[in-house]
Amino acid sequence: VALGLAAVVFGLIVSFFADMSRSTTAQNAAAAAQQTARAGVDFMAQELRLAGLDPLNMAGAGIEEISTDGIKIRFTSDSCNVEIGDSGTCENPVPDGNVNGKNERVSYWYDAGSRVLRRYLYEGTTSQAWTPLLEQVEPNPGNMPLFTFLDGNGSPTTVLGDIRTVTITLTVQEPAGRSKTVTRTYSSRVRLRNIGL
Repeated sequence: VALGLAAVVFGLIVSFFADMSRSTTAQNAAAAAQQTARAGVDFMAQELRLAGLDPLNMAGAGIEEISTDGIKIRFTSDSCNVEIGDSGTCENPVPDGNVNGKNERVSYWYDAGSRVLRRYLYEGTTSQAWTPLLEQVEPNPGNMPLFTFLDGNGSPTTVLGDIRTVTITLTVQEPAGRSKTVTRTYSSRVRLRNIGL
């Protein structure tokens, strides 16, 4: 009888720890997904705030291209006088009147087929290169686009010259053990402070 009772107690203890382990795994996956989404949005927002930076009024910096379905944006800024391919850095940036320097032409594009958000540098030039910014990016709930473009009144627009704000909405999925996943969505509104001055 005592042996049977010990087996039951042992089984309950094992079950309790297995449930705790699954719960901890799911919570860790949720935190990782939230952190990944937040870091991705914050990184894009930081670069988007430079869109249109043109202190000398000579570079023609601004938004160059968007997709009407909200999966792509390309923008420029006159924020670095170090040429592409030069080993120098832009720690103390100086405008030079063009958008041909390091990190002055940036694109973001969501590849739904591979679930990758890509960051392109120098798109459309011979120096074009891309890197994955985030992987395991999921389509947003309710068909919300990755990028929503708004005019000065807060109304959606696809007219490049009218865009004053970009809303970034990003959904990321993380594995949570035993073939389960956790999905988190993060959104931020970015005012393009250098455009429309």
